[in-house]
Amino acid sequence: MQSGKSKTVSYAGLVILAILFVLLNMVSSNLFQGARVDLTENNLYTLSSGTINIVEGIDEPITLHYFFSDQASQNIPQLRTYANRVRELLQEYAQLSNGKITLNIVDPVPYSEEEDQAAEFGLQGVPVGGAGNTIFFGLAGSNSVGDSEIIPFFQPNKEQFLEYDISKLIYTLLNTKKPVVGLLSRLPMFSSFDVETQRIRDPWVITTQLQQLFEVRNIDFAETEFDDDLELLILVHPKDLSKETLYAVDQYVMGGGNLMVFVDPYAEADVPVMNPDSPIESAGARSSNLSTLFKAWGIDYGAASVVGDRKHALTVDTGDGQQERHFAILGLGKDSLNEQNVMTSGLDVITVAMSGFVKPAEGATVEFEPLIHSSNDSMLIESSKFRFLPKVSSLADNFEPSGEEYVIGGRFQLRATSAFADGPPASDDEDNSGTKAGHIAETAQDVNIIVVADVDMLTDRMWVNVQNFLGQPIYDAWASNADFFINAVDNMLGSSDLISVRGRATATRPFTRVDELRRQADDQFRVQEQALQNKLRTTEQKLAQLQAQRDDQSSALLSPEQSDEIQRFQQEKLQVRKELRKVRHELDKNIRKLGTWLKAINIGLVPVILTIVALIVSAMRVRRRAHRA
Repeated sequence: MQSGKSKTVSYAGLVILAILFVLLNMVSSNLFQGARVDLTENNLYTLSSGTINIVEGIDEPITLHYFFSDQASQNIPQLRTYANRVRELLQEYAQLSNGKITLNIVDPVPYSEEEDQAAEFGLQGVPVGGAGNTIFFGLAGSNSVGDSEIIPFFQPNKEQFLEYDISKLIYTLLNTKKPVVGLLSRLPMFSSFDVETQRIRDPWVITTQLQQLFEVRNIDFAETEFDDDLELLILVHPKDLSKETLYAVDQYVMGGGNLMVFVDPYAEADVPVMNPDSPIESAGARSSNLSTLFKAWGIDYGAASVVGDRKHALTVDTGDGQQERHFAILGLGKDSLNEQNVMTSGLDVITVAMSGFVKPAEGATVEFEPLIHSSNDSMLIESSKFRFLPKVSSLADNFEPSGEEYVIGGRFQLRATSAFADGPPASDDEDNSGTKAGHIAETAQDVNIIVVADVDMLTDRMWVNVQNFLGQPIYDAWASNADFFINAVDNMLGSSDLISVRGRATATRPFTRVDELRRQADDQFRVQEQALQNKLRTTEQKLAQLQAQRDDQSSALLSPEQSDEIQRFQQEKLQVRKELRKVRHELDKNIRKLGTWLKAINIGLVPVILTIVALIVSAMRVRRRAHRA
């Protein structure tokens, strides 16, 4: 009888526990909805301080409409998982705003008013299945004055930029008046007509991104005066500027204007127009400089030298089906970026091509902060060598690192003096200009100038893949070049809230150990290859000497000495090729060994640890029971 009562009590207890479990889930799902503990190394899922500042700075109500086709996506679990991630993040924004953000979650079912509303906002509907169903997965925001911004479609492969995209939308709604940025470029960064192809040339992606955040004015390179409302001036590849334009830039800085300059000792993006009478490219045709102003401001720029870096060299396609490491096309990772500066902190990699270097001039009174630099496994290469570069691999010949880290981009802070001490330059119809009214000889306070010794880093090919998605361009960034560029513009304009959001680390982490193994094997392989080439040249010289010493010059037969020499060379060649195969085999062997260890740790270590913990707990229980007995 007692046993029956015990069973009844046990069953009742199980029922009560089950009810409590359901109630606990219901309460926790409502009270702690969206809450999480971020245990990732780089805090990938923690809102940045920039986002917090933007949300806390909201002074007028903002309404966010989150459109997701819940019913139409029942059979797409991956998309639904990401949709929950987006919804929870938006709810955190709304909770942080203390009522300033109103979040509406909308399911635009087919043929409904909600679907029409999503289309009116301009969101993209993606067709799925054969029944004509459409999935909406986007965000529309509006402020109190009727301005609206949208995220047409949340791309799952852009999850690392999710917080930035949402923060940028809110930031744009808060700042309806965009800062004015002037862009003076010798390169076709804007949409233009291509004479050679007779087609409209698309603008560079980096220009498009700049236009999304700022009012960008395309300044003619012959401009002699800038608008008073210009808040930032950007010079890209400023070669062959007139004295009048240089003076305009000088006076803009003297008046306290912000300046960013991108120069290049050899810009691949600058394809010169060849002269039919002289098809050889002239020296310096692809280089740019601002020597008149740099000299006056204490900025030293190596206009004739390209930075070669063996450690950060990228592998490129040589065009003949082969791939080689290009010592002047660099992928500069975190160890080459200034983590203490908001412009470069948190960025993954910046790619440059045939870049120069900048530094303070000797004796100049300037405060200099490096932003991007090479490794100490670097040397300077004459830019003229790239005009007729026979093989990419030739850059490795006689490569002797200087042990110095060359700064490719940096910020100069200084009390600047005008490069035109005598006032405006004389025009063509004047003997001399003299000092005219309004000339500024010196800045009233310190000015900031950012100088980057590379132009190609701004081109699409150096950082982004452009794909067409439902008639719309989708940008898949594989490097942080645009992030750095926009960060620098934001910083020069005094806006730093978005910088910390944009500069967050990504979930993708490189296999640094594997890359190091590949670099070591590549260096060994190159040494062996060079030895083979040397032996080949030596043997060819020996054969030529033997041929010259022959008595019968008309005979086509080889002498015994030549035959022996060729046979000896063939044996040496086979031996060297065997050594090359051994080096490659050791490379693959080391990488496979590393992969085996990683698998053993990831697959076997956790179960082993759990088993040990379980055995310890079990042993402790046994000891407690024995102690009680």
